Amino acid sequence: MERRRSAAVLEVVALTALILSYIWGWQGTFRGSGPFMVTLYFGIGIAGHLRRGESPRQIGFRLDNWPAALRDAGIAVAVASCILLAIGAALDTWHFPTFGQSLLVAPWMIVWGTAQQYGLVCIIYQRLLEALQGPWAATLGAAFLFALFHLPNPLLVAVTLVAGAVSCTLYRRAPNVLVLGIAHAAISFVVAGSLPASLTHRMHVGPGYFEFS
Repeated sequence: MERRRSAAVLEVVALTALILSYIWGWQGTFRGSGPFMVTLYFGIGIAGHLRRGESPRQIGFRLDNWPAALRDAGIAVAVASCILLAIGAALDTWHFPTFGQSLLVAPWMIVWGTAQQYGLVCIIYQRLLEALQGPWAATLGAAFLFALFHLPNPLLVAVTLVAGAVSCTLYRRAPNVLVLGIAHAAISFVVAGSLPASLTHRMHVGPGYFEFS
């Protein structure tokens, strides 16, 4: 049991170090840094799944529970969207892309959102659950790390801290990474389109944040 907990902690540390070092250090410093990062990112997760004998279905890549997962995620997205849209309306800062432009970027946003949710719930949350042996401690720990990855953008840190905790809670109720990826994309779209760039800094984190300060 102790070895299993140590392995889980090591995987969380490895993924955290990888993401932070990429954001703040070697991103774009050599040709192919992006694909190399993606390979390491998913490699850490896949190695852990294989070591534990976890199937795609067990970690949340499944379709059988999508109605329940979509219902719960839909409620969370609707509440958050209403709040964000109301703030944007009060500030008069709505600047959503056209319908055609939205259709073009939607697939990429869903892929990107699903990739982030995979790291959050399938790796960080699951491994913290093994190490801390308590869902609420694992949820808070995962949400904290998810927010940490969005420094120094104060808006995204706040949003991802809350969204990270909500994602882990939804995942515990109905584990479906694809639905969480769609929800992630939806919230990102509303945040970017509702609020002014002076607050979102065009959704940049790390050194890129300061280009829009």
